[in-house]
Amino acid sequence: MKIGYLFCMQIQAPRTVLAEAAMDTLFLSYADPKLAAEVILGHFASSPHPQLPCMREDGSYNMVADDGQICGTASEWGFPLWCCDQLFRRTGDLHWLRRLYPRAAAYLRWWLDHRRDTEGWLVYACSWESGQDVSSRFGPQQTGGTIIQHVRPVDLQASMVQAAEILSHWATLLANLSALPDEEALAETIAAEDEPVIDFSTEAQWWAEVAHDFTIKTRLMWRDGWFRDYDSVVGEWSTQQDAMHLAPVFCGAAGWGHIERLRPFLAQPPMHSSGWAPLSWPPVVMTLVGAASAAQLPLDAAELAYRFIDVSYRSTDSRNLDEQGGLPGVTREYRQTVTIGKWGATDYVNAGIEGYGWGALSVHLLMRYLLGLREEEADKITIAPALPQALRRAGATYRVEPVPWGDYVLAIECTVRDAKGYTVRMRCARRGMKQATKAVEHEELRQPEREETGEWQGTWGEKRTLLLTQLMAISS
Repeated sequence: MKIGYLFCMQIQAPRTVLAEAAMDTLFLSYADPKLAAEVILGHFASSPHPQLPCMREDGSYNMVADDGQICGTASEWGFPLWCCDQLFRRTGDLHWLRRLYPRAAAYLRWWLDHRRDTEGWLVYACSWESGQDVSSRFGPQQTGGTIIQHVRPVDLQASMVQAAEILSHWATLLANLSALPDEEALAETIAAEDEPVIDFSTEAQWWAEVAHDFTIKTRLMWRDGWFRDYDSVVGEWSTQQDAMHLAPVFCGAAGWGHIERLRPFLAQPPMHSSGWAPLSWPPVVMTLVGAASAAQLPLDAAELAYRFIDVSYRSTDSRNLDEQGGLPGVTREYRQTVTIGKWGATDYVNAGIEGYGWGALSVHLLMRYLLGLREEEADKITIAPALPQALRRAGATYRVEPVPWGDYVLAIECTVRDAKGYTVRMRCARRGMKQATKAVEHEELRQPEREETGEWQGTWGEKRTLLLTQLMAISS
């Protein structure tokens, strides 16, 4: 497999939306991390308001609540700061992080300042702001602009835990640096952007306290074996079970007792917004698969991921228009379900708006949950292959290259030994970032300046962490 990428979102109606931008740049970063970093930083830097409102190409706002509030997208839809963190962990680019940090912090602070009710719980102005337009979770609505600030959504509280922990980690890294390479040039850039001086040690502690506060709030929403939304007007907990209610597991906000109770739902998740199957929308898929993985169910995560990937690949490889006249190879906004076979099994097919970039979610799912590549640091990687049953044909080999990873370019090959285990072979070429990017562009991994190799065997889902400087296992 050669990694390629077409970056676009909704060609017929160009607009900027944080969730889509963050997810798309995460996918793009597997092929070109430098370009991906520039794109998402530009998204934050060019926004006229800290909440990064959704905007059309003419500068008008795409989503405005019924009471006139300008809407951005919340931290639970596509988990934008988590996407940025994965990109940083793979590149280790502290210059980029130093420029991104104040903008990311301003975004999250805006939610704390403008979207909390009188008791401190996070809310949406309207369902457009959630990304889950007119979801049944939020009660009766005429449009996505209907005011729903009486609903306390559990996934929104959980995403604040995750995002605040990320900002605390970033601030700690930046506080512990006495100086960055090319500090003078960076200082000039920051001064030109009129940024205030930041006390990163204080920031790290403050965000850690925010994460702690919302961890408590999230766990208080556990009722009758489920994380539930709360209606503060009628004083009632929701009876609806939604796939997005599993976000506390993915975000690290759930306790282990909660996770144990939710394990059956991670393998067989509930519907989303009553009418949508759980693998229909990319951000919901991202939540579900991430939750299954966080619950230490790598094989369940792989099976869920494979179902989405299989639909994407069948569409891309098709020689005919789909039922809606969609062009093969062009991604769609979401998937719809169809009934197939004698026993009425459920399958997914393309639906929704054509040319929606986040259909490339399959790239991320394949890399992270099937081949099992996990970002630790720019020179450290965890690999935990977990191929689904359908791909475990003895002797079958799956290969991905070139994969930029910090100052390295990787080639990774996974061979199926049998139903229980794999053999991984990895080649690692060390180059400077410029050379690594050039190698990707010209597919020159096979002629590296310096190359190291490694090979090992394991059972499906078994982890091995490697230092790329040595390509030696340091834990398993």
